[in-house]
Amino acid sequence: MRDLSPSITSYLDRLPVGVASYPECLVKASVFRNALAVKPLGPEVALPPEVRALVDHPPPVSVWIPEVQFNVITLAVRDTHFAADDLDGYLAWVLDQNRKLLGTPLYRALFLLVSPERLLLGLEKRWGTFRRGTELRLHRQAPGEVELRLVTPPFLHSQLAMEGLAMAFRAAVERAGARDARVTGDVISSTEIGYNLTWV
Repeated sequence: MRDLSPSITSYLDRLPVGVASYPECLVKASVFRNALAVKPLGPEVALPPEVRALVDHPPPVSVWIPEVQFNVITLAVRDTHFAADDLDGYLAWVLDQNRKLLGTPLYRALFLLVSPERLLLGLEKRWGTFRRGTELRLHRQAPGEVELRLVTPPFLHSQLAMEGLAMAFRAAVERAGARDARVTGDVISSTEIGYNLTWV
C-alpha cells in the first residue's frame, strides 16, 4: 500500500491503536457523504483499508461511523483538494458544507423557531444527534456569547478537526438566526477543547 500522507500518519500515531482507536466515538455518515460527492477521494489517495472501504461504499446518512475514520477522511480531503497554505479556503468550504447539511430536511427541524440562546439550552441533546462518545458542555453563557467545552478521549481530534468543528458550530448558530457569528477554538488539554462563540 502507498504511504499515507504525513498529516494522516501524524494523527494516527498519537492514538493508542491507530485507526481502530476509540470505537465508541461515532459520527453520523451524513457529515461526510455530501462532502465526498464534491471533493472525492479516488483510488490514487492512500487511506487505511477501513477508511478506503468507507469512502468507496458510503453507508446511508443515518448510519453511525467511527469518528477516527471520519477525521482521517477530513485530513485526506484537506491534503488532496487544497494547497498546503490554503487553510482559509478549506475552512470556508467546511463552513459551506455545514450550512448545506443543516439546511437539509434531515436536520432543518432542529432549528425551527429556535434562537441561538434556545439552541444552546438543548446543547447535549443536539450534539447527540450528530455524535456519540464525546461530550459537549456549556461552560459559560452571556448575551451574544457562549463558551463550550468538548470532552473527548486523548487526541481524538487533530488541529484540523478542531478547526472544522468550529465551522460546524458557526453554521449551527447561524441556522438559529445569529448574525456576524464568530467562533474560535483552543486546545485546553489532550482531552478537552474550548470554543468561544459570539454573535449579534
